[in-house]
Amino acid sequence: MIECPFCGKIGVKAYHKPSHLEPKVSHISAGSRTTYHRVPESYDVMSGCPHCGKSEADVKRAFETGMTREVTHQERLGRLRKAGLPTKIENVRSR
Repeated sequence: MIECPFCGKIGVKAYHKPSHLEPKVSHISAGSRTTYHRVPESYDVMSGCPHCGKSEADVKRAFETGMTREVTHQERLGRLRKAGLPTKIENVRSR
């Protein structure tokens, strides 16, 4: 059981896969070489939250993207304006 990303209460059933090293074998004419790379930890969500009523798909999406709510169009435009980026693209034709 893990903490729900929406309400913060423990109740979401999930399978935890810890971080581990995974071997990769490359073969060339001079022989083969084994290199190891680290696979990050992950969670396989198996149920939704019984406390706030979020579905399994919503909880999965929140863990994968890190976002617990959708950003509205107005919020996106506000962030772009605050960063100094243009919100309208003008079409200037050369004559």
